[in-house]
Amino acid sequence: MPDNFGRYFVNAIVAGLVGRIIGVVKTEYERAKVETAAKLKGIGIGVGLLVAAAAIGFFLLGVLITAAILGLATVWPAWLAALTVGGAMLLIILILAGIGASMIKKNKDLTPQQSIDNIKAALPLVD
Repeated sequence: MPDNFGRYFVNAIVAGLVGRIIGVVKTEYERAKVETAAKLKGIGIGVGLLVAAAAIGFFLLGVLITAAILGLATVWPAWLAALTVGGAMLLIILILAGIGASMIKKNKDLTPQQSIDNIKAALPLVD
């Protein structure tokens, strides 16, 4: 009887430990999926802002060309207005490109670091 008790005791401890490890890994896997999805969303927004900046930049080229033509054709009002609009569009492009680039830079590391740290803290044997 003592041999069976020891065997059951060891099996219960091993099963409990394995169950805990499996539970932690499953939980952290789900957290990793959520963390990665959030980072991908940030990258998507950054890319969208860069595309918007590129589209506005395309129209800026047309505005600046028009401004140059009008500047050569007349002396003041029309080309000055066109250059003002072009300058405002350039400012918008720079703002959107800066925000988009910073969002991509901030979220480019797709490693779910919080989940990895949680697993290392919960399971000291894992390194």
